[in-house]
Amino acid sequence: MRFIKVLFLLALFVFSILFFSQNNDVLLQNLTLILDIPYVATLHSIPLPFGVLILTAFVAGCLLTMIYFVVDKFRGVAKLKECRTRMASLEQELNSLRNMPISEAPSFASTETKEEENL
Repeated sequence: MRFIKVLFLLALFVFSILFFSQNNDVLLQNLTLILDIPYVATLHSIPLPFGVLILTAFVAGCLLTMIYFVVDKFRGVAKLKECRTRMASLEQELNSLRNMPISEAPSFASTETKEEENL
């Protein structure tokens, strides 16, 4: 499995180098981002190369995805801890029930049959 991951990362690296080298002219064009809020303000960014914007968007997506998975991991750990605590208490209850002495008290079904016979 590790071998497949390494091959996949190597292929991704090669394709990204090919992409950037073949599209160098387009990626180096400057782009100015504009945010127009009607009746309030119009904001302009400094001219940025298009490749920098693509790279920034990719890194931001990676970071957000990592944050999502870290939060999910912490939730899973908390749930696992809760389940283990519950399992330990249930095992303790089961062991205490196993060690209880058996009493010779008549069962509910046998008392019903005796009452029916008396009628």
